[in-house]
Amino acid sequence: MVSLPRPSATPSDDIVMLFLGGAHQLFHLAPVAAELSRIAPQRKVTCIASNRHVASLIEEVRERMNAPTLRIETVEPPAWWHRFAMSMHRPRLSKLALLIRLAPRLARAKVIVTPERTSAWLRKIGLRVLMIHFRHGAGDRAPRSEQALKAFDLIVVPGEKDVRRAIESHHIDATRIRTGGYVKLDYLGRRPAGPERLFDNDRPVIIYNAHFDRACSSWHVAERVVELILADGRYNLVVAPHIRLAEKLGQAERARWLAKADPARLIVDFHSDRLIDMSYIRSADLYLGDMSSQLYEFLARPRPVAFINAHGVDWRNDARYAGWHLGRVAENPDDLLPAIDAAFARHRDMVRAQRQATARAFGTIKGACERAATILAQALAIQDERETAPPLRRTPVVS
Repeated sequence: MVSLPRPSATPSDDIVMLFLGGAHQLFHLAPVAAELSRIAPQRKVTCIASNRHVASLIEEVRERMNAPTLRIETVEPPAWWHRFAMSMHRPRLSKLALLIRLAPRLARAKVIVTPERTSAWLRKIGLRVLMIHFRHGAGDRAPRSEQALKAFDLIVVPGEKDVRRAIESHHIDATRIRTGGYVKLDYLGRRPAGPERLFDNDRPVIIYNAHFDRACSSWHVAERVVELILADGRYNLVVAPHIRLAEKLGQAERARWLAKADPARLIVDFHSDRLIDMSYIRSADLYLGDMSSQLYEFLARPRPVAFINAHGVDWRNDARYAGWHLGRVAENPDDLLPAIDAAFARHRDMVRAQRQATARAFGTIKGACERAATILAQALAIQDERETAPPLRRTPVVS
């Protein structure tokens, strides 16, 4: 049983930004935390990371955005518990362990801001602190975890696509939703690094970005995908699946894949920061995947895309596969090379649709960090008024 402070306890002024879901989520919120600490230096903004590596990446954001007052802490689950969660292929158990450890402190925070939805569990143990969710990613998959959105007082999303889904699919009150633009692209777009040369040759580069959810991922045909592309000989290939996919791979399987790497034509990456900082996404000439929202990050600069229908789904009228209309689809692995060739040859026909789709997904990218921080500052101002109002009006709900 989690021990929470008594209701009469005086709340702190701590604005807690939780980074418990993995490194791939941090660029969707850390720049907002840094900007909030800049525009509201009187506020105490604290980022809590689930491991030292995530904390170090937040430190880089703090330095790049010149936000010296931003606080960064690390909290980790017991090592034995983390090993158990990973052996069960249930990383969510590690997040729950962290939430249990943090619950007494979080119960006294002024506000909790998080880019993941497992934190909605805090409502089940009676926590009534103002909770704000930042959407990470911009995909179409609509996972079941989105049902937890109702636990949050305020939901900040990039663009109109997510507003419509929240209202129409999850029946979220529109007054609890704000759009700020795609923070990750705004922040990474300010960094000086552009596309880099991944191979020492001039062949076009394909990034293969399989999703971690085996129910919709093409990973079970990944070896066939690599075999076909390398045998063809016209393309370089980067195997860069969603970073969470590695959680489901055994040591022997990872080793077998890494042994396939060839500097002249094949990169295999399961863990590096290139998987989250868009290094591969920026440098590739064609995106090949299934359901990852990184598709839209790739299409922020329109380029050819292709998809593998590895489960034989009827995708054409399914909103979860809306992105597949922006490129070519291989209905089975043997159709892969013709789909890739068609994606390159007919890309000009797709540019307009790609631009429209990314506009719906991302909103206005430039200035997203500042807009999102302003949304938080306004929510905090409303909460300040609630806390100084008569007791009957002190419910922490954003208007």
